[in-house]
Amino acid sequence: MSWEMTKILIRVFSGIFLCSVTGSVLFFYWKPISRYLEKKGDAKLNYTILKIIVVVFFVPVLSIIFEDLSHKSYLFSTTTVIRDITEIIGVIWLAGATVSGCFYFLKYRRLRKSLENSCICSRQTQKIADECRKKLCVRRRINVYQSYQVPVPFICGVVRPKIILPEEHYTKQELEIILLHEMEHYKQRDIFWKLMCNVLACVHWFNPLKKQICSQVEDWSEVSCDVRVLKVFGSLKQYFGTIISIAARKSGYRQYLASALYENSRGLELRMRRTASIRKMKGVPWKSAQIFFLCFCTLGAATITAISYGYYRGYIFLEDKTSVKIEEEMDPPIIMKEKKRAAVSDVRQKEMKGEVPGKEEDILIDWWPKSQEFSMSRKFRVQEGEKIQILMMTSEDEGTKVKNDEILIGIIEPDGTQRYVSDARDFEHIFAVNKEGDYRIFVENKADKKLQVVGVYSLMHKTKSSSK
Repeated sequence: MSWEMTKILIRVFSGIFLCSVTGSVLFFYWKPISRYLEKKGDAKLNYTILKIIVVVFFVPVLSIIFEDLSHKSYLFSTTTVIRDITEIIGVIWLAGATVSGCFYFLKYRRLRKSLENSCICSRQTQKIADECRKKLCVRRRINVYQSYQVPVPFICGVVRPKIILPEEHYTKQELEIILLHEMEHYKQRDIFWKLMCNVLACVHWFNPLKKQICSQVEDWSEVSCDVRVLKVFGSLKQYFGTIISIAARKSGYRQYLASALYENSRGLELRMRRTASIRKMKGVPWKSAQIFFLCFCTLGAATITAISYGYYRGYIFLEDKTSVKIEEEMDPPIIMKEKKRAAVSDVRQKEMKGEVPGKEEDILIDWWPKSQEFSMSRKFRVQEGEKIQILMMTSEDEGTKVKNDEILIGIIEPDGTQRYVSDARDFEHIFAVNKEGDYRIFVENKADKKLQVVGVYSLMHKTKSSSK
């Protein structure tokens, strides 16, 4: 595996890990908040915060902060040890994600089979569905189907939603409750959020909280749906009485890509208790809800920053420790022969942006000179007797080599004269300055491909003893 591929994988796995940690911490914050909001009777705000937590599992906020913290250092620097660890983590993560993905794929195949053997319902049933759609102010017409392979009613399809009913007789009241419930799921976009939870479980399969988070999203989507439907239907007793009656006829059926009317007795009991409690409350006032939500976001932002800084320090610590071991095993630096030439004008020149060296300051370089390109820094002032130290290395793909005379690294003197050294990969040289003036450092790529050159350069100021 090349060093560039290792860097990409480190970015990907760091993003996944940091998203997982962020989402888990916010979920722990949500737990006491959830109990408070449940007592206040606000199912909507509770469910909204949960959906935000699900989104956090896919938005690499911490990775962005991590890169911002690292803008003056080697971002995701790699060593042999880090590369080996990355390869092991990659194999383990891919295996876990594949197993989880196969599990949900089988559930999807099961759902598709149910849809293939379904047929459109009667006009009378569709007429009741249209009436329910108008009551909930749902603009889109949702078709209702029947299938002998499903035990309970459910709605499926993010783009083209369908309501699937078992092949049995329902009264008009039962149909109305079923269709109101499933259409409210469509109105809340619950199928989409259920799909997001399935993807979360595949990508973050290593997170011990994934099942609990997905279960809470499922539970609160049902409670939120029940509360909204009861505002239209009215009678809590008739509503849950009908659901219990249907549940008694058929056993629970867990759909991973659909929202069913009923899945298990525990979930139904929890829904009834929460819905009955929430209906008695007025909910959190709008202004209080805004303040409450702002406090949650502030607390989350502070936690995210702390986690990102901790991860940043940990990564730098690992990189330092592993790079020290490598340096101890390296051969002593080779004294490089310095060469000189006049200014050249037959190559494509490019001035690189960035800082210039000051007092006791190292300037980091991460340049990507193209083939036959002459890259140079901005001008910086150097006094007579000072020295310019350059430590750099080149990076190329495995299986290819750069010849000794294809990479030139050196300095440009005030009169345009170029002093340089050349080597295949590693550069370490100190250029003595005998004349005060504005200098630049340069990198010339004579190879037939684009290369990466990373390293540092700095000024070595003359000491008092040398100035005397």
